[in-house]
Amino acid sequence: MIRFKRASDPKWSRRPAVYGSTGRVRAGIAEFKDPKTGEKSEVNIGDNFTFDIRVEKNGTTYKPAGKIAADAEALRVQIAGKLQARSDSEAAGLIVIDPDEAKKKRVRLADSFNDYVEDAFKRNALEARSQAILVSAEFLAATKTTFVDEVERETILNFDQRLRDQGREARTIFNKRQRLQSMLRWAGVDEKIFPPKPKYEMALPTIYSQAQLKALFGIANPYQKMVCNLALKFGLRDQEVQFAEFSDISWEESVFRVRGKKVRGRNGKIYKFKVKDYEQRDIPIPRDFLDELSAWKDSHPGQNLIVPSSNGNPNTKLLKMLKCMARRAKITCGHCPNCIEGLKGERGCDDFELHKFRRTCITTWLRNKVDPRTVMAYAGHADLETTLRYLRPAAAEEHIAAVSEIRWY
Repeated sequence: MIRFKRASDPKWSRRPAVYGSTGRVRAGIAEFKDPKTGEKSEVNIGDNFTFDIRVEKNGTTYKPAGKIAADAEALRVQIAGKLQARSDSEAAGLIVIDPDEAKKKRVRLADSFNDYVEDAFKRNALEARSQAILVSAEFLAATKTTFVDEVERETILNFDQRLRDQGREARTIFNKRQRLQSMLRWAGVDEKIFPPKPKYEMALPTIYSQAQLKALFGIANPYQKMVCNLALKFGLRDQEVQFAEFSDISWEESVFRVRGKKVRGRNGKIYKFKVKDYEQRDIPIPRDFLDELSAWKDSHPGQNLIVPSSNGNPNTKLLKMLKCMARRAKITCGHCPNCIEGLKGERGCDDFELHKFRRTCITTWLRNKVDPRTVMAYAGHADLETTLRYLRPAAAEEHIAAVSEIRWY
C-alpha cells in the first residue's frame, strides 16, 4: 500500500501500490478504483508518501515500510513468507512463536520502575519516590538489565556487590535492597528469587553534639535557624517541616499539631501531606520558641507555611541547605565516601541530615526526664520499643560521671 497526502486533501490516504512490467514497485504511483464502474487507474500522487505493508487481507493492520520501493517490497516478501510458514506449521499441528512479537510483549524494567515512581508521587509518598528514583538509576546502570524477565537472583546480588565496591555502608545497602525489592515486586518479579537481605549492624541513634549545633546555628541566617529549630525542638520529620504551617499552632495552649492537610502553593498547585501512620499528634512548644514563632509570623504576613521556598511552595531542598550549612561551618566529617569524593548538594557529608535533629530532640526529651510513653506520643512512634532505643545513648551519657568514679585497680 502507498500512504500519501495531497495538497487538495489534508488527510492521509492509502491505496494499493502499482507494479511495473518488470515486477518492481513503482514509486509514487497508486492504484485508484472507480466506485461506480470498478474501473482501475494509475495516479502519480507526488513525493509526499511512504509505503505500508497491509498484514491481513482487507485488514486494518499496517507495518511501515519506508519510502524506498525495493526495501518495501523486500519487507512485504519477508512478512508474506513468515505468514505462510506460520500457516503451514499450524496446519501441521505445531505451536508457532514469533520472536519479534514476543520481544514486543516483554516489559521493560525502566518502564515499570517509572510507573512505580509515578504511583508513589500520586500517593504523595515523596520520600519513597525520591528513593525509587535513585535506586532505579543505580540498579539499571550497575546491572545493564533491560527487561523484567531478565532479573535473576544473581542480578540482585551483583547490585549488592556493586554498592559494596563503591564503599556504601551496610545499612545503606540494606535500605536500597529493601526499596529495590518493593520495585521488583511491583514489576511482577517472583519474590522467591530474592536473596536474603544484606545484614547490617544495628547502630544506636546518632545525634548532633553541642559543638555541631553551636556551629550550625552560628552561621545560619534567620530562615535556616527557623528550619533547624522546627526539626530540633519539635522533633519533626523532613516533610513535616516542609508542610508546617502557622495554623498548626495553638497559640493559647503553646502546642504544635502535626496533621495531614492540603496546602495550596503560591503557584496555585495543591500539595497533599499525610502524617506517617495516619496519626495526628500534639507537641508542646517551649515558651521561648513560641515567642520566636510569633515574631516570625508577624514578619511574614500573608504566609501560612512557616518555612516555604522562595516561590511560596513547600521547600523540598532543605537537606541540600543543611549540608551546605555544615560545609560553611567547616564541621563536615571529612572521612565519609561523600566527603572523600568531594560531593556537594544533597550528596554532601553523610554526618548531616534533617532527621538527625529529630533524633537529637527525642534523646534530649528522654535525658530531661520526659517519660518514654509521653515521648512516644510526641514523636509519633508506632511502638514504645522504637522510643526506648533512644534511652541507650542517653543512659551512657548520664553514667559517664558514675563510671569515672570506679577504681579499677
